Parts: sequence; C-alpha cells; structure tokens
Amino acid sequence: MVADVTCVIPTHGRDHLLAEAVASVLGQDLGADVGLRGIVVSDDLGSAATEAVVAGLDAASDVPVRYLNSSGPQAGTAGASRNAGAVLVQTELVAFLDDDDLWDPAFLRSTVGALEAGGHDFAVAWTHADAPGYRMARIAPGLEAKDVVARNPGFVGSNFVMRTAAFRSLGGFDPVLPVSNDKDLLVRALSAGLTYAVVPELLVTNRVHGQGQLTDKTQRRLDGIRLYARKHDDLLTWRDRRYLRGQAADVRRVVGSSAPVRWWSTVSVVGHRAVGVLLGDSR
Repeated sequence: MVADVTCVIPTHGRDHLLAEAVASVLGQDLGADVGLRGIVVSDDLGSAATEAVVAGLDAASDVPVRYLNSSGPQAGTAGASRNAGAVLVQTELVAFLDDDDLWDPAFLRSTVGALEAGGHDFAVAWTHADAPGYRMARIAPGLEAKDVVARNPGFVGSNFVMRTAAFRSLGGFDPVLPVSNDKDLLVRALSAGLTYAVVPELLVTNRVHGQGQLTDKTQRRLDGIRLYARKHDDLLTWRDRRYLRGQAADVRRVVGSSAPVRWWSTVSVVGHRAVGVLLGDSR
C-alpha cells in the first residue's frame, strides 16, 4: 500500500531559496511505497513575485505545486504559515520544509518507511548545517515531554513526517509563538501519548544565511523564549528554567536596551555556563 504525503513549505520573501527547497522535494527518491501528492507553498507576505515563482515551478512539475496567500491579520509566525498550508492537505501524511532548508533525496522514503514500519504517529530524521561551526542536536528515541521541554533535542520544522490526523488532533503548531513552535509541537505530541521513530541519518540541511532566521538574536526571539517558558511552566524543572534564562540572557546581551543591560546579560551568560559545568549539565 502506498503512503501518500503532502509537503507544506512556509515562505517569507526568499524566492531563490524557496525554488531550491521545492526542487529538493521534487527530487525525492520515493521508491514504491511512498507517493508525493503535492506541495503547498504558504506565503505569509502574499507576494506577487513569490506567486509567479510557484506558478513556474508548478508548470514544470508532474507533482502539483500550489501557492497559498496566507498573509493577513492571522499571519506573522512560522507556525501560523504552516497551519494555513496544512488546512489544504488531504493526504494521510503531512511533512513540512522551511523555505531555507533542503531535503536529502532519501528523506521521505526513510521517514515514511520508519513511521509505517513501527505504526508510529510521526518520524524524525537528523539535521545538519551547511556551514562549519554549527552543532545540530540529533534526536534520540524514547524521549518524553519532560526531556524536551527546555532544550530542543533535534526536532525542527523541516525534519519530520506526521500522520495528518495526529497533527490536527494537536491543533497544529501554536500560531502565537514567534520561536520554539517546533519544540512546542513536540512537547504537546509527547504529552498526548503520540509515538515516534527516529531515522539516524543526516537527511535535512539547514542553510545558514543572512536573510533573517528564527535563531537570530532579536527582541522577537527574546519575547518568544519568555512566552514559551510561561506556556510550559508546569513542566519545567529548576534546571530547565536555568537553561531558558541562559537562552534569554544570550539574546539580551545583543538586544539589551542599554550598555549596562547588555553587559550584565553577558556576565549572566558566563555565569550560567560556569554553573552548568559545575553541575555537569552539558546544556
């Protein structure tokens, strides 16, 4: 039996990167057991230029590549853009790929195969960056919500395939969180008892660039860390809170409102790391 999947790609004014991301989806080596039934490009800017790019990609492909204008008052986060695209999914499985990431040709075949073989709700592959010096977490099997609520174990918006019914049962991504909406989805999935498989292969490439990324140290990221911590406060241990405070300080040392705030935040980061060494906490 063929497992059918749709890929949703949220995009935000990065047309040349988008075209390459779509090409990596269309270039999948699916095998006999996986069917790619469509790609939905969810554009939260409603850009005419992006719509034209998608139209060109669709015309050249045997797989439908659909453009969705997801701009408007509900737009503004990656989660909201992904959710808008997911509304159009009619296949049993859904996958997501950020417009600045790439799939290895074996991604869908490997993740869908692992999901189906174990009867799981979702499957996750490993991710790596295309630039030196970037360390990407590699998710392990058997994790619980309490294990992932603070530090993301390697679950991002581009490296998993999920049963569409399971995704919808969770309510999709949190459309309010400006950052950590991928980690938030994982926490809620594990809290709900969903099970997952791990494909221990580097099948997703995270491209490092200067066109704006969710990991950039901005006030938006700082606000998002605080919002996420408040949302999951009941799950957080004191070590978890210490880790998230360290994350916030690391951003605040760049975006702090004054030199004293930035200086004190830098001191806090150094102190956080020193305490982590004493505690034997690699985080």
